[in-house]
Amino acid sequence: MAQFPAPGTPVTVVLRSGTPAQWPGEVAAVREGGLAVRIEGPMPAWDAGAQYVLVALDGSLRMTQPAAYIGHTERAVAFRSLGPWQPVYRRQYPRYRADYRVEVRSVLGSSRQDGRMVDISMGGMAVRVPARPGGRQVQVRVWAGAFSSELLCAVVGAEELGEEVLLRLQFVELLPAQRAFVRQVVEELAAQAGERAS
Repeated sequence: MAQFPAPGTPVTVVLRSGTPAQWPGEVAAVREGGLAVRIEGPMPAWDAGAQYVLVALDGSLRMTQPAAYIGHTERAVAFRSLGPWQPVYRRQYPRYRADYRVEVRSVLGSSRQDGRMVDISMGGMAVRVPARPGGRQVQVRVWAGAFSSELLCAVVGAEELGEEVLLRLQFVELLPAQRAFVRQVVEELAAQAGERAS
């Protein structure tokens, strides 16, 4: 396999914090133990103590790697690798464990209930709620860090777990901004899972 990522490979720098942020760019240079990323647009303020994740695109495969900021010039920023590149198999919609607050609202009725996310993928999620909502579709608001989004979901399964119900949900016709929110959450969890596995 050719060197990955090669110069010119699209890459997004993701800041892992209570206020997530991301900056698109491309690989400018690769050196042993790290790489430089050419950032599109104005150069942000980098934090040497912050945790970053690099998300690179290799054909149809997304790869993630934890990284630390080293330094920057007017156009490029250098990172030190903190672990191996890990694939994110989006086509197969892998699920990642999650523990985010959610609010589930029935589309047909006016019922609202708080719950917790159990896992999520690019295709759907599972949540725990006190009772099964009516109808086949629900609106689910998800809070992930400083961001939240309301997602329309089809109920594809429900399982009673003691005093709670586990809902299996499939996303329905997400808008681009909603899909971007889901992608950011999934990639963040994928990066965390990669770190635990390394």
